[in-house]
Amino acid sequence: MRSERMKTDKIHRFTEDGNSCIIDTPRTPRHWYNYLWSEQGYCTQVSQIGHGRSYYINSKADMCMINNQDAKYLYLRDDDTNVYWNIGEGPLNEEVEDFSCEHNIGYSILESQKNGVHASWKLFVPHEGYNEVWVVKVKNNTDKVKRISLFSTVSFELEGFKYPRYYEMYRSCETFFDEKLNGIYCESKHPFAPHNRYNGYIACSETVYAYDGNLGEFLGELGTYTRLDAMPAPLFQRPDVVVKGRDCTNSLTTLVNLGGVLQNKLVLAPGEEKELYYVLGVSESLDEAVQTAEQYGSRERIEQALQETKEHQTSKYAALHISTPNEKLNVLMNEWVKKQVDFCIVGKKGVRDNLQIAVGLLNYRQERAKEEIIECLRHQFKAGHAVLTWYPYDATRYSDQPFWIIWSVCELIKETGDYSLLDMEIEYQDEGSATMLEHVKAAVNRLIEDKGEHGLVRIFFADWNDALNITTDPDAESVMLSEQFCYALKELSALIRRLGDTGYAGYLDEQFHILRDAINETAWDGSWYMRALSKEENIGSKDSTGSKIYINAQSWAVLADIPDEGKLPKVLESMDSMEHDFGFPINMPPYMEYSPHAGRMSGMLPGLFENGGVYCHATGFKIMADCKAGRGAEAIRTLLKIIPDSETNPSTQSGAEPYVFTNCYSIHPKYYGKSYQSWTTGTSAWGLMSLLEGIMGIKRDYDGLRIDPCFPADWEQAQVYREFRGTRYEVTIRNPLTLSKGQPEIQVDGSPINGNLLPLFQDDQIHRVDVVIKPIS
Repeated sequence: MRSERMKTDKIHRFTEDGNSCIIDTPRTPRHWYNYLWSEQGYCTQVSQIGHGRSYYINSKADMCMINNQDAKYLYLRDDDTNVYWNIGEGPLNEEVEDFSCEHNIGYSILESQKNGVHASWKLFVPHEGYNEVWVVKVKNNTDKVKRISLFSTVSFELEGFKYPRYYEMYRSCETFFDEKLNGIYCESKHPFAPHNRYNGYIACSETVYAYDGNLGEFLGELGTYTRLDAMPAPLFQRPDVVVKGRDCTNSLTTLVNLGGVLQNKLVLAPGEEKELYYVLGVSESLDEAVQTAEQYGSRERIEQALQETKEHQTSKYAALHISTPNEKLNVLMNEWVKKQVDFCIVGKKGVRDNLQIAVGLLNYRQERAKEEIIECLRHQFKAGHAVLTWYPYDATRYSDQPFWIIWSVCELIKETGDYSLLDMEIEYQDEGSATMLEHVKAAVNRLIEDKGEHGLVRIFFADWNDALNITTDPDAESVMLSEQFCYALKELSALIRRLGDTGYAGYLDEQFHILRDAINETAWDGSWYMRALSKEENIGSKDSTGSKIYINAQSWAVLADIPDEGKLPKVLESMDSMEHDFGFPINMPPYMEYSPHAGRMSGMLPGLFENGGVYCHATGFKIMADCKAGRGAEAIRTLLKIIPDSETNPSTQSGAEPYVFTNCYSIHPKYYGKSYQSWTTGTSAWGLMSLLEGIMGIKRDYDGLRIDPCFPADWEQAQVYREFRGTRYEVTIRNPLTLSKGQPEIQVDGSPINGNLLPLFQDDQIHRVDVVIKPIS
C-alpha cells in the first residue's frame, strides 16, 4: 500500500501566480531540473539538490561545458561537532529538516535545516552576461555560537569543441587562486579553441579561508578522478576534507582534477545570519572575471540584477496569455511551457528540431523565432537538404529537413506579414548563398527529386523518426514525409500566389495532386495508411511482420487532406484504436525482436522509446489532426494525457518534472509510465500549438489572425491575449451551445465582422474580440 501512495501523493505544488513550483523533498523520483540562461548563451542546470551542468554556447554553437559530470555542490560542516551536510541532502546523502526547493521561471532556491543551522541557496543567471550568481544564507537557530565551514565546489572541464587528437582541453589548463578575484581561476591556453571564453572561475564575496584548485586534494587519496574515469560524480559523496574535519590545502593543479573549492569559515552568534555571494562563470580573461565578481559583490547589485532578470523573463513571454477552464493547463502553458520552448533553442542545435521550436516561439517571441529560422537555413545545403544537427555536427542524410524549411518559412511570413524577408540573402552550409525564397524552392526541388519508384519521397537514413532505418532498401519511401510534403505544397502555393507568381503556384498545386494520388494509390492499407514502402516489405501494414500501424502516417494524412470522405472515418478510427492512458504510441504492436528492415527502433525492448513507447511529440501531431477533423473532445483528452503530472501518469510515477513536457513514456512493464527526457523536446512546441492554434483556434494567416476554435463541448468559455503584427487582441471565446466544432460569430470592439479574419489595427492598442461558437449553417 505504501508504494501505491508514493506513486500518487504529491510532493510539489505551484505558487498562486504559477511562476514557481515548490518541491517538498530532495528525494524526487529522479532529478527535477530548472534551466536558467542569459541571452548570450550562458546556461545553468539546477536540480532539486542544487547540482547540474553549467555551460556557455555562443551563436555559432561553440560549446564550453564548464563542469565535469554536473559537479556543482555546496557543503556545510559544523566545525565543533563535525556534523556535515548539503542543503539538498546530496551528494552526502545526509538527511536534513524542513527542506524546500523553489524552481521559479527566473531562479531556484534551496533551503533546509540541520543541527540547528538554517541554510538557503539561491541561484540565478543574469539575463545579460556569462555567469551565474549564488546567494547563500546561513543562520544559527540555536542559543550557542556556531562555527561553520562552507565549501563551494565546482569541477572545470571547459570542453565541447573538436580538436586534433591529443589536444584534449585538460592538457592546456591550469588553476590559480587570485586575490583580486577572491577565487579560483581555471585558465585555458588551448591552441584550437574557437573563441577566447574557455576560462572558468568561481569567486566569493567574503574572505576565503582556504581553497583547493586540485579536486584530488579535496576529495582525498581514493577520491581522485581523471578525464577518463566513467563516473567521477559519486566521488563527491564523501570528500575527505569535509567528512574528516579538515581544511582545504590551498592546492593548485594542471592536467587532472581541475576544479575550484572555496572554504569560508563563519562564526555565528545565536540567532545571527550571514549572507555570502558567489559567482561562477566563463570569461575571456582574468580581468573580466574580476570585474564580474566585483559587479555581483553586494546585496544591492544582486537584488537589482535579479529584478532585472525577472522583468526580462516577464517581457519575453508577455505577448501571449491563455485562460481556460482547466487551471492546470493555464499554469503550465502561460509560464513553464513558454519557457521550455524558449529554452529548447538554447539546448538544441538541429534544423528539424529548432524549426519546430521556432514556429511555436512565433506565437510570443517573433524576433527570436525569426533569428532561429534564418540560422537553420544557414545549415541547408545548396542541393536542398540540410544537416541534422550543427552541434554536434551531423550531416547524415535524413530526408525530412526540407519539409520543415518550407513549413517554417511559410509560418514566418504568416506571422510577420513581411514579404521582404523572402528576398533576404542567406548563405548555404556548403557553398554560396541565396534568398530565403530560393532556399525554400531548393527544398521543394530536393523533395521532388527524391521521389522513388511509387512516386513517394524516399526515406534515406530516416525521416522525422530517427529510429526507423530501413537498411535493407536504400530506395524505401516515406509515407509520413510524403504527406508532410503535400501539406507544405499547399501552404507554399498559397504564399506564392500572393507574390503574384501564378505559374509556380500552379506547378505546386499540380505536384500536390500528383503526390496525394500516389499516396492514396500505393500507401492505403484498407483502414489506415502504411508508414513506408519498401521492396522487401512495407512498414506499418496489416500484413507487415512485427508492427502493423504507425500513428504519424495517420495524423499527417489528416493534416494534409490526403484521405477522401470515404477514407477519413477509417483513418480516425484506426488512430483512435492506438490510444493508451499516457497518450499514443508511435507504432503498434511493438517489434518483439530486431529487424534490419525496421532498423534501430526494433532493436529496443518492446514499449521503449520509438518501439511502441508513447512518444509525446508524435501525440502532439495527433492533437492537431483531431482539431483539423473537428474533434474537440478527443483533442483535449489527448492533450491532458501528455501534459506534465497528468492524472493517469503523475510525476511521482513518470519521474518527469511536473512543469515541463517530456519526450516519451514507456509502456514496458519494467519501466511502465516512466519518462526518459524532458526540457529539450519538440513536445513543448506542439503541446503549446495544439492548445493555442488547434483547440483555441488562434491561427496566423497571410492576411491576418484567424479564429477557428475546436472546443471541448464542456468548455463554456476561454480567453487568449495575443499580440500580432502591432495589434493587441483580447479574445474571449464562448460556447453556449456546448459544441465541439461550430462556426465562429465574431465582434471586434463591439462591432460584428464578416468571416473569421480579425482586422489589423497596428496601433499597439488592445482590441477586444468576442467569439461565440454557433452551429455550422
